[in-house]
Amino acid sequence: MDSNKPTETKRAKISKAQRMTLVEVLAASLVLGACIVIANFLIKYIKFNTIVITAKSDAITEYDQTLRNVGVCVDSDRNGRLSDAEMAACNPNEVSLSQVQNSLRYNIYEVMAQNEALESVARQHEADGVCFDEEGELRNFAEEYNNATTDTEREQALLGTKSCSALRILADALPAHKNTEALMASLNDIFIISELEPESISPRDDIVKSSIEGIGVIPVLFRMEADGPMIIRVLNNIEKSIRDFDITVASFEWTNAGVSARVEANAYYLEDLLSPEVTVTVRAKNGRVTKGRE
Repeated sequence: MDSNKPTETKRAKISKAQRMTLVEVLAASLVLGACIVIANFLIKYIKFNTIVITAKSDAITEYDQTLRNVGVCVDSDRNGRLSDAEMAACNPNEVSLSQVQNSLRYNIYEVMAQNEALESVARQHEADGVCFDEEGELRNFAEEYNNATTDTEREQALLGTKSCSALRILADALPAHKNTEALMASLNDIFIISELEPESISPRDDIVKSSIEGIGVIPVLFRMEADGPMIIRVLNNIEKSIRDFDITVASFEWTNAGVSARVEANAYYLEDLLSPEVTVTVRAKNGRVTKGRE
């Protein structure tokens, strides 16, 4: 019995070592599996957050580009991007046009407002008003805006620009609101210029939709009776009007007094069009970025 004892002890040690090795392998496998799962999770987490950060960065870049294109904030350090300090100090009323060249604001107030052909037409509406100085000279409101030192002076310069420049023509041609009374007054002015009193001028009850999004329609109806040359004169003046009148139906009857005309026309205005918010959805499953408008 004593001669077999070393053999049994050796076997026990080997069996114990095998059990320990098996436990160590199982533990290592568990650690390795846990590391693989955690590593896979971290990789997906980092990838997802990278997509989110990229989407946020793109949104900030687009917003920054919009502000600089419009010309309401100044890129002081000229690095092509508005910093937090520049955004905090941004005051559109204190921005000089020379600081935002080639922006939408600059092109409107400096380029379009100085269009001589359109500007001369606008100034005719204010021959005795704010468009001229005390000496009867045309006022340069763009220069007055650049030289202004207070918000009040800048607002007055902008008001003068709107009243006496090509900008007024744009507002007259396509008003920003549905103002039926002003439209009837414009039509009446055309008849006054033509030296003819219309029989009637009124809006129509028809509902007319424009084929262009954001453009509203005001249907109008007017009647007049005069000789042929006078009718043609009125129609020519309507055609020359800054306000766009689209004549859709016209009927003429010959009477003892000349020609009786019944005319249906459409005038246009700019509807309130809000820019929809864009929602960006980032999905963790496949990292897909989808954009939608609200």
